[in-house]
Amino acid sequence: MTRLLVLGDLNLDIHAEEPSPTSPGQETRSAVRVVPGGSAATFARAARRLGADVLFLGAVGRDMAGDLLERDLVAAGIEPHLERAALPSGAVLSLFRGGDRSMICARGANDALDADAVSASLFAHVDHVHISGYAFLSESQARAGRKALRLAHESGATVSINTPPVSLIESFGTHAYREAMRGADMVVLNRDEGRCLTGLDADEAIVEALAHTHSRGALTLGAEGALAWRGDERAVGRPPRRLDVDPTGAGDVFAATFVLRLLRRSRLDAAVADACARAYEHLAERAAVATSS
Repeated sequence: MTRLLVLGDLNLDIHAEEPSPTSPGQETRSAVRVVPGGSAATFARAARRLGADVLFLGAVGRDMAGDLLERDLVAAGIEPHLERAALPSGAVLSLFRGGDRSMICARGANDALDADAVSASLFAHVDHVHISGYAFLSESQARAGRKALRLAHESGATVSINTPPVSLIESFGTHAYREAMRGADMVVLNRDEGRCLTGLDADEAIVEALAHTHSRGALTLGAEGALAWRGDERAVGRPPRRLDVDPTGAGDVFAATFVLRLLRRSRLDAAVADACARAYEHLAERAAVATSS
């Protein structure tokens, strides 16, 4: 069985759909869902559903949300290694309206994870380490991420990173972020993030630039699918069709599937095709829940 260590964010996600513009003081009835989330945790759950043995390293608050998030990991069959911080657990409000998504994020306890929590013993018998790209945005978590990169390489494990949104990369500094992710063997990012990090527009050119520093990866293209690479090899995956639904988590499901398929030595075209299919299934499930609400 493939054994993964996943490091990063664990949040309580609140998904809301705004059917029409609201005015101050106005109440609108619509679908609202509260679910365990976080980019790293969503990756971990998806990898576990695909049969991986998963350890999760992160931080939550000493609050009801933290208790819920830890219980959810255990129920999913994931082994949690959580710091309990004197901060509220992380939370994200995802508002979907008119085909666009806006997110309001409270990092909370996520930023309490530091290098002291990254123990060398966690890396014993681990095949692969996945680090959420959000982890490099705060100094304490960045120290944890850098230590995890070092210990992964020392233990012989490969490393993957999926990047945060463009606005956060730009605030952090594009060059600094490229340097932070340099040690990753695999990267997964979307088209806008690829353009931001490379300064290039064409998808093929972005992939060529990234392939010089990351041996494997995928550039996701929204409804157009994804362009993947492994060394000099290239492959394109396509989703069955477009779904007009809040896309939160779909990229993390894609990343987990793609990474795990490559670890299991799948063909590149099969890996990216399966990743597109699993991301689509995630969106289809969300659309079905929204319809029934």
